[in-house]
Amino acid sequence: MDLKETLQYYRKRQGLSQIELADALEVSRQTVSKWETGAALPSAENLLALSKLYGVSVDALLNGALEADPPEVPPLLKSVSPPPALRRTAALRLVSRILAVTLLCDIPLFLWDVSVFAMYPSLAFNLVGLLLRLSVCGVIGLSFAWRSKTWPVDKKYALLTAGAALFLGLYVWLMPVPLLWRLYDLVTGGVPFGAHFPSNPVRWFLGFTLFDQTTFFSHACLAAAFQLGRLRFSRSKPQPLQPQAAQ
Repeated sequence: MDLKETLQYYRKRQGLSQIELADALEVSRQTVSKWETGAALPSAENLLALSKLYGVSVDALLNGALEADPPEVPPLLKSVSPPPALRRTAALRLVSRILAVTLLCDIPLFLWDVSVFAMYPSLAFNLVGLLLRLSVCGVIGLSFAWRSKTWPVDKKYALLTAGAALFLGLYVWLMPVPLLWRLYDLVTGGVPFGAHFPSNPVRWFLGFTLFDQTTFFSHACLAAAFQLGRLRFSRSKPQPLQPQAAQ
C-alpha cells in the first residue's frame, strides 16, 4: 500500500472522519483530503503528529505497514500536541476568526445603540444595550471555546487571562480612563456619541467599537468567556469516537 492508502486505513481504524482528523492536527479538511488522494504529502511535523495519533511509527506510515490492532490504547485526540509551528498558525487563524465574527456582530449592535440612544437616552435602554452586547459576546466566546475544545489547555494561563480580562474590562467600565477618551477623539475626530452620523461613519464606528467603555467591557467579557469556556469544555470526559464513513 502506498502512503495515501495507509493514511486512509489508519484514519478509518481510529474511527475518525476527515474533519475530526483535521481538527486534531489543526489543519484544513482539504489538506487531509489531499493527503489521502495523493495530491499532496504531509510535512515531517504532520507525519509525526499522525504517528502519535494513530499509535504507530512514522516508518509504518511511510512504508505502508498495516497492523490489524493497535499495539496499545490509541492516544485521545485532546492529548495530541501539534508541533509549535502548527499551533502558532492555528492560533493566529482562530484569533482572526474571532475578530472577524466580533466585528460583524458589532456593526448591527452599533446601529442599534445609535438609534436607541438618539430616541431613548435613558439609563434603562443603556442597560438593555449592555445586556445585549454581553449576551452576544458571551455566545461568541463560548462558541469558539467549544470549537477549540480538543486543543490542550493550560489551566493557570486560562484562569490568569480570564481574570485579567475581567479586571481590565470592569476597571474601564467603572472608572474614568482619559486615555480611551483621547483615542476615541483621535479616531472619530471628536464627534460625540449620539450625534447625527458624521461625514465619515466608519471612523465613528471604529472609535466607538474600540474605545467606548461599554464595548470595551463587553469585548473583555468575550475574552474571559473564551478562556473559561475552553477550561470548562476541556474538563469534559471525552466520549469514544464512533466509526464514521470516510469523507
